[in-house]
Amino acid sequence: MSAAGFQAGTTYENVYLLFVDAAGSSTILASNPRDQAVRAFDLVQRRALSRVEGRCARAGVWSWRGDGGFLVVHDEEESTALHVALTAGIGLLTEDLPELREEFARIGVRGELHLRIALHKATISYPGGDTGSVHSPEIDFAAHLEEASPPDCLAISDAVYRVAGALAEGFEAVGGFEGRPVHLLSTGPAGEARRAWLTTSGLAQGTLVHAYPERPSQQQKARLVDTASEVIDLGTALNTCASFLTTTERPALYREAVLRLLARGGTYRCVLLDPDCPATKAIGELRGEDLAAKIHGSLARFARFRRRHGAEGLHVYHTTVFPGFAALAADLELILYSPYLLGTGTPVERADMPHYLLTPTAGRLFTDVRSTVAEIVGDLRRVL
Repeated sequence: MSAAGFQAGTTYENVYLLFVDAAGSSTILASNPRDQAVRAFDLVQRRALSRVEGRCARAGVWSWRGDGGFLVVHDEEESTALHVALTAGIGLLTEDLPELREEFARIGVRGELHLRIALHKATISYPGGDTGSVHSPEIDFAAHLEEASPPDCLAISDAVYRVAGALAEGFEAVGGFEGRPVHLLSTGPAGEARRAWLTTSGLAQGTLVHAYPERPSQQQKARLVDTASEVIDLGTALNTCASFLTTTERPALYREAVLRLLARGGTYRCVLLDPDCPATKAIGELRGEDLAAKIHGSLARFARFRRRHGAEGLHVYHTTVFPGFAALAADLELILYSPYLLGTGTPVERADMPHYLLTPTAGRLFTDVRSTVAEIVGDLRRVL
């Protein structure tokens, strides 16, 4: 890309970094011939460039790949660069986006265009050469801010907001990102920016988990077993697990995964409630079922599986501790868990409860769940 007036070996203060990305561009790519999609995204780039080019000492595209990229804006008079960059971002959102959608429809581009836009300012050193290869923590922050921004919104960092003055009218303080305050402009009604930010980024100090609206299929659970040398399956009756291991249906994907685990010397540890403990009685009454009978039925099927397959690596335990969730743990490093939704009305079936796959990246949530599972399996009565 062109250096847009920047001199090699020079450090520039108060450089405005404007990131623009076509959110959901995969739908446009999938719905149109490639040359048509490329033409559509070129229109976005040209609109962005026309907003800044020739309007101050240095302005241009520094990196653009397909459906998005970033522009840099700088002038010895910071107020000039600020005005060019911020009005460019606002104009892209409020004027160009609706017009681009109309143009897409006119030239037959299928799919709906959405833009994520972010603006940050920083000190940047330009070493010369390809501007697309210029990296810095500030450029990284601006790129991450754009990725975190809701579609059809313009996010500005606090560094921009503090000097924006009247140009910041309409921006809402929505929270923090990577330790810095963020302000957001949405084309919706008052308060929409805060809702949009929470929808995309969640509340502060959140953590990454993989969430599923219901129990994953036996094929997906088999993938988890295939990663492990030890599996801990913790629940109340483990009725589904026992059914998977003894089913006459084909393919028996979960049973085959467990047999592979045992064949490589691994262990499958099943932890059920003690059918005679107070927790079993209480939960059974709450759910309106004979939970003790279900536990005895599962134990009988586990015993049948062991006999049929010589599965000495299958261990079955009883516990009197009800943790409030079910868990399938692979080496206590990947944990698929589901809180029980007991309620007092019609019980929610286990298969219909939300499930979450936790990894160490989930931080404290992962360590807390892992510690609870480890504590329960640390003192058990083996029954098979």
